Amino acid sequence: MNFKTAMDGYLGPALFGLVAFLLRVSLFARLPIDGVTPDLLLVVVVMTALRQGAYRGMIVGLVGGLVEDVATGRLIGMHALGLMLAGLAAGFLRRRLYPDPWFIPLLAVLLGILLQELVVVTTFFVVHLSVQQLPLLVGIEYIYTAPFAYIIRPVFHRPEAPA
Repeated sequence: MNFKTAMDGYLGPALFGLVAFLLRVSLFARLPIDGVTPDLLLVVVVMTALRQGAYRGMIVGLVGGLVEDVATGRLIGMHALGLMLAGLAAGFLRRRLYPDPWFIPLLAVLLGILLQELVVVTTFFVVHLSVQQLPLLVGIEYIYTAPFAYIIRPVFHRPEAPA
């Protein structure tokens, strides 16, 4: 199996997702900015959806989110649903917009963060937990997470002819 075949299937994104999760809970857990760490798993989900489409992005987001929920001991399904929606949204961006412009990963990561935080806020509201300073935290998370989309973009990027 070569690299291109691995990145077009589930193996490549799964390995990148595992590395992203391990980096988030180990290295970046020690480097928070106002309590926020970069969501590297979200970046892997978004880049997978931009490369392979909405369905694969949703599957990678669902599995990665379940692993994150189970490993961190949070409400099961909260991050799984958020990452699944982020993969779906990035896949739709891929279908609607030509994925080569420089701003597409930034837009997809922003949309993914907004969808994931919407799921978190809704879940917290349903279980009667408070969410304070959400716009500030979303802004910090975006600024902290977006550069990683460009760090791993060369690995996931596949030039395509415009439809």
